[in-house]
Amino acid sequence: MRVLVDGHAFVWALLQDPRVSKKARSILFSEEHELFFSLATLWELSLKIRLGKLRNLTSSIAYLNDDLAEYRITVLPVTYQDILTVEHLEYHHRDPFDRVLIAQAINNNLTLLTNDANIKLYSNVTTLW
Repeated sequence: MRVLVDGHAFVWALLQDPRVSKKARSILFSEEHELFFSLATLWELSLKIRLGKLRNLTSSIAYLNDDLAEYRITVLPVTYQDILTVEHLEYHHRDPFDRVLIAQAINNNLTLLTNDANIKLYSNVTTLW
């Protein structure tokens, strides 16, 4: 399965947070799935780290990128097509970073690993948790 990992899923897994479901944990730690992480999510995490909103994560994005490599996660660039798709999405979700994730999942035929209830409102996106 090709899976796009939402930022909270990755951060919670790094921190061994009990909110990570057994299914999510098995996907993240299994070598049978192809995992992706949006460049937009890296940007979002960078902002949150810099603003002190992720107190448990004090490392820079460079270290997070190393963590992504350790988990065999490929960084997915944001494309012009992704932005066009965002423009036409319904407004179930207002967060611009999450809207990019939704567009990338649609455009790349990826299952989205997320616990975000608003993302689950999009019928054209398959989610797992």
